[in-house]
Amino acid sequence: MLGQAFGLPLHVLVNHAVIVFVPLTVIAAVVFVVLPPWRWAVRWPMLGLAVLSLVAAFFAWMSGLAFFTALNDPPVAVVHRQRGIIMWWLVVALFVITLLAALFIGGRTRMVGGHDRKGAPKLVQIIIGILLVVVAVLAGIQVILTGDAGARAVWGSQQ
Repeated sequence: MLGQAFGLPLHVLVNHAVIVFVPLTVIAAVVFVVLPPWRWAVRWPMLGLAVLSLVAAFFAWMSGLAFFTALNDPPVAVVHRQRGIIMWWLVVALFVITLLAALFIGGRTRMVGGHDRKGAPKLVQIIIGILLVVVAVLAGIQVILTGDAGARAVWGSQQ
């Protein structure tokens, strides 16, 4: 199931979804937290992107494990594998905190004639907002680190 698609290892195709959706989720999350007037426009797309990131990361992880096993656990890919596991857990955390933010952080609900969504108590909103930005930035960095390790495993040294 997680072997090949179009003659290529599925992992090679699926990881591009992670490379696209996680950074988009990071951008949406940061905009959601730091630009309250735009929450009405960002809330649900941010959550949708977090779901797509989670699904993409899951398939990248599973296809990566299958690919790693098919190649007889090559030592050159160990760093990429380790970073991929960290990436998975950061994306899970990003999804959970994004869900909490979408549900509990207040703000305008529509552009014209909108009403204010009260949300959770202010301290809870601040804590969720800080967690969201921190985890989003960490996930964004981890995408770069994981991709770099994968590229080095395929194309060059592990310097």
